[in-house]
Amino acid sequence: MSAREKIAYLRGLIEGQNVTENASMTKFHEALLGALDSIAEELDDIGGSQDDLREYVEDLEDDLMELRSELGSELALGHCGHGDDSSEEEGEEEYEAMTCQLCGKDFFYRPDAYDEDEDLLCPHCGEPFEG
Repeated sequence: MSAREKIAYLRGLIEGQNVTENASMTKFHEALLGALDSIAEELDDIGGSQDDLREYVEDLEDDLMELRSELGSELALGHCGHGDDSSEEEGEEEYEAMTCQLCGKDFFYRPDAYDEDEDLLCPHCGEPFEG
């Protein structure tokens, strides 16, 4: 039973007692029910804020996972592809950064794995485009 349902039940109990002959008790009951209604309204507002905060944290978590994935790819290339060229001398594969023309997401690919006239496939959206 929600807070609002409990307040409605309490309101029904008070009204069912028919205490209208005692003005001070009636005034007390109205003040009590008014305070309970205010508390229930505050709880509803807090619940809405909590839902908004939960969505925001989930969005941050998604962004963090994407950033970790991108950072992990860059670290695997040897410090974002910057620095000395010792990796090329050791026969390691060379990667280049690319931004998909369709979805706008960044990724890395090996240019030597593609022919000049061959289209690239975006790993995010799966659509081909010219490199």
